[in-house]
This record gives sequence, C-alpha cells and structure tokens, in this order.
Amino acid sequence: MKFQRSPLILLLVAALLGIGVYVVEGRKSTPQATQTAGNQPIFNFQEADIRAFTLKTLVNTLVFEKQGNQWQMLAPEKTPASEAAIAFLTNLLATSQSERSLPTAADRRAEFGLEPPLATVEVKLADQKVHTLVLGKSNFNRTALYAIVDPPTDPKAELTVLLVPTTFESAVTRPLAEWKASAPKASPSPSVSPSPSPSPSASPSPVSSTPASPAPAASTSPAPTPAPPPPSPQ
Repeated sequence: MKFQRSPLILLLVAALLGIGVYVVEGRKSTPQATQTAGNQPIFNFQEADIRAFTLKTLVNTLVFEKQGNQWQMLAPEKTPASEAAIAFLTNLLATSQSERSLPTAADRRAEFGLEPPLATVEVKLADQKVHTLVLGKSNFNRTALYAIVDPPTDPKAELTVLLVPTTFESAVTRPLAEWKASAPKASPSPSVSPSPSPSPSASPSPVSSTPASPAPAASTSPAPTPAPPPPSPQ
C-alpha cells in the first residue's frame, strides 16, 4: 500500500507546484501587458481638424480661433496670433501619446496637481466636437506630466489619469507676448550720401549777398558860367 500511495502523492504535489508557477508567472506578466497597452494617442483627431481652442492657466485665459488660414487671438486681446506658438501646441494635442494610465479616485485630484491644474485646454473641432485636456504636475522623476482627458461631468466619478509628455508644460506656460504675432520690421529708408564739399581751389569767388550800390547818376544840369573879371583901376 505504501508503494501504491507514493506515486499518487507525488503526482498531486507536482500538480500543485504547476498551478503555483502558473499563477505567479501570470501575475508577473500583467504589469508588462498594461504598460504595452498604455502607449495610445491622447486624442483621435488630426491637427487640421482644430478650429479653435481656449487655454486656461493660473495667470490668463486665452481664446484662439482659426480664420481662413490664419490664427487670431480673441481674448484677452484681439490680435493676430503667433503661428509658431499655435502650431507647437496643436501638434502636441494631435500627435502625443500616453505611456500609461492610472485609475484614480475623484478625491485624489490634488495629489496629481490637477486641482488646481497647471492648465486646461478646451479644443473645438471642425465637426463641432469639443475635447478637454487637464494638465497637472510632473511625476516623481519628471519624465511625464499627469493629465486627464475629457474628465467626467460627475465630480465623484472615478478618474483615469494619464502620463503625457513634459513638452506640454512649455507649450502652455509661455508669456502672453509670445502668443501674439510679431510686428513686421520696417525696412530701413535709403541713406542719402551728403554732397562732397568743393575744394578751396575750385570754389568760385564768394558772391556778396549785399546788393551793389548803383553808380552815381551823371549830372544833367549845365556847367556854371564864370563870373567876368573885375575892372582894372584907373
């Protein structure tokens, strides 16, 4: 009987060991699968689809709209916008990817710098859809920023916090003057070379500005007749 029970016990032990190894390996592989699946675009639209956006920071609220082929700032001033500054931000919105997502409770916004946020970008597309990106602080090693895409309207709903590129920080925190189009530089007026002064040898005789006195007019009265000589004494 002892001989018959030994193979059965060994078989059960081997089965238990196999199940344990399977469970451990499955748990190890789960984070890797999550990391790979997290590399997804932040938004699913093209840069050319953006027609307007509002940028809210701790300092300003800026409103921009594309009119024809040119971007215009509507607030806080009405002025042509800097095409370079606009393109930098809109390209990030359309092409950036998130490396990881973190399911988070709604009351933990402040832990990620999302209350108050670093900046909020509301984007309006050509099809009238509106998308929102809320940017928070950087992670512990400053390789990414915490962010929320299209936050839920229910303030108590669970959040999905994303890790987005740190380049968003420089794209949204630039000074107000850098959002405006630079004034065209005025072309310099052609310089007029001064006329060379004539050399002393070639200079003409100076002409007096005082008018010359007229020559005395010749007298037209007749010459006086000489008096007769006195009579001689007798």
